[in-house]
Amino acid sequence: MYARLSVAADTENVSLEGMIDDMRALCARENLGEVALHIDDGKSGGRRDRDEFQAWLNDARTGACDVLVNPVTDRLTREGLNVAAMILDVVEGKDPATGKLTHMPVRLVDCNGLDSLHGDAFRFRFVIQAEVGRAERERIRQRSRDRARRLRHAGRWGGGTPPFGYKAVPNPELNEDREPKGWVLAVEPAEAKHIRDAAESLLQTEPDPLNKVVRRLNHAGVKPRRAKEWSRQTLAKVLTGDHIMGRAVENGRPIRDDEGNILTPWPEILTPGQVAALRAVLAPNPDAPYSGGRRPARLLSSLLTCPGCLSVLQVFRRKSRTTNPDPVIGYRCTTRSQGGTCPSPVSVTAGPIEEYVTDLYLSTVGHMPMYRERTVVSSVEELAAVEADIRETLADLATYADAATFARLQRLQARRDELAAAEPDRRTEMVPTGQTMAEYWADAMVDDRRELLAQAFEELTVLPGKKGPKGFDPARLRRRWAQEADAGAEGSDQLTLL
Repeated sequence: MYARLSVAADTENVSLEGMIDDMRALCARENLGEVALHIDDGKSGGRRDRDEFQAWLNDARTGACDVLVNPVTDRLTREGLNVAAMILDVVEGKDPATGKLTHMPVRLVDCNGLDSLHGDAFRFRFVIQAEVGRAERERIRQRSRDRARRLRHAGRWGGGTPPFGYKAVPNPELNEDREPKGWVLAVEPAEAKHIRDAAESLLQTEPDPLNKVVRRLNHAGVKPRRAKEWSRQTLAKVLTGDHIMGRAVENGRPIRDDEGNILTPWPEILTPGQVAALRAVLAPNPDAPYSGGRRPARLLSSLLTCPGCLSVLQVFRRKSRTTNPDPVIGYRCTTRSQGGTCPSPVSVTAGPIEEYVTDLYLSTVGHMPMYRERTVVSSVEELAAVEADIRETLADLATYADAATFARLQRLQARRDELAAAEPDRRTEMVPTGQTMAEYWADAMVDDRRELLAQAFEELTVLPGKKGPKGFDPARLRRRWAQEADAGAEGSDQLTLL
């Protein structure tokens, strides 16, 4: 026996119970013994790779059963003749490729009187019901598309998963019964903050690499809508999409009113100017130098220097000489190993010196407010509008190409090039994050912590060690604070660290 539900069943699903009861009553009337019950729970009939559906057919192919039973045959598939032919091959014991008999034929019956023992009448009725199921699915899909289009044009949310940064809420506009008119999208504050932070990181004076911004989101445990974690492509799609500007989209293009203005039925998270700038930043550029934003190996990577040759200490890892199974990780001068000369190469274990530098940094600046750079981009609204027009024109060309459409595309591209050549107005400002430096540090990933130390210290030189107790001797570190940090160490409350 086989049953399929389009919507996942729960403990109160009487539809599933009814189908099973009907099939068992049919088996009792036909004096059939139940071999197995297969149920595809919440599976669409538009797919033939349903696990239990295939297992049901395999029972017939392998001789595990003599009769296939289902409640309503037109629910076996919503693909029509394509899958109907496959089922008929199984019922008649044929190989679908050659038409030769490969297994014993079986009987197919449903609870509405369809029976493969009825010969040609069965075949006609089976094929018609399969096509009826396909046509019904297409009608349902078309009704859903029409409903979604009407709702979008009315500024309402038609259902499904909201875009990242938004949530579906009851429409504040009420109908005659004082009930909400469906649903609309509202900003989801926590997600919107991550979007704005990512945009600011990519638009600041010295932008972060996209890889680093992606790692920051994954480090914070933020989940995208339909993936386990963020990727470059996923983040770029969110930051450059039309939804993020509060625009409703249909067939890949923003919806416009009767006067040609783009509709914005829900609040924007990023302005059109920001999105236009992000599209320029994230556009593929094969000629640009690689900037992968590689993750630093350790907290003090590229920050510690050797006093003998002034080279940067490199991270090393070696097996412990004791019974401790954990490897020894540290920093060392590699000048001699690379053929150079160094009068006094040094090395230091990573953990103790990293802990000391962290405590030194936080004890000095941890109480101060954390600021971040925000870049405001303006005078690019027209560029954003022209790019939207170009995308719509390209969509028109895909369906019908004529001279007028080509001419419009050329005019738009020329205008886009003209606007892109002009430098956009950028204003950089420092804004408080609402956190202290210590609070930001606690949740920051290694990349960002290392960057804070790089801004705070002008010099971190490791001096040769002396024999004595284990642990890091603070006298081995020659340090010099950067200008801003010196001011902070003297008691200034105006320290700004990005």
